[in-house]
Amino acid sequence: MDTTYDLTLMPAAAALAVACTMIAAVLDHRHGHIPNAVTYPCLLGGFMLAAVGGLAGIGLAFAGLLAAGLIFFIAFAAGSCGGGDVKLMATLGAILGLWPAIDVTLASLMVGGVIAVFSMARRVQWSVLARTIGLFALLLPAGFRDAASVLKPRETHHTVRFGVAAALGLLWCLFMPDFTPLSLVR
Repeated sequence: MDTTYDLTLMPAAAALAVACTMIAAVLDHRHGHIPNAVTYPCLLGGFMLAAVGGLAGIGLAFAGLLAAGLIFFIAFAAGSCGGGDVKLMATLGAILGLWPAIDVTLASLMVGGVIAVFSMARRVQWSVLARTIGLFALLLPAGFRDAASVLKPRETHHTVRFGVAAALGLLWCLFMPDFTPLSLVR
């Protein structure tokens, strides 16, 4: 199965995808929300571009929509992401088609993971962390169960603004096509 693609050969789709993700990234970063007014017109535009390729183009757009949107739909059902993230990724899938959608999704997930790590590191209270690890080490000789009791996580709710990760993942695939997630397994 050939997984190669070249986004430079589809400039209208690439331009629509960039415009859609940049608007979504700015709105998601500022307001924590990706509105339907961004995703729905872009989704329609993606299917209109795909229609130029006939039924095969529409089929690839639908396959891209499913490939990019399904993992986010599952995450949404589990409460791990918002509906705007699902619609944005599904829209990107419809605009780009199957293989580019998979590549952009993987790149976006990787970028989102890096953003999450830096976000967590920025929020860490280092003195509390050092004290907890020290207490854990002191209690370890008494038994792992007793020592682990000091490691109970605090309840916090921090999220990654995935619109930003999607935009950066798309730019990664556009400007570094030889170093995308799919290119590394070809």
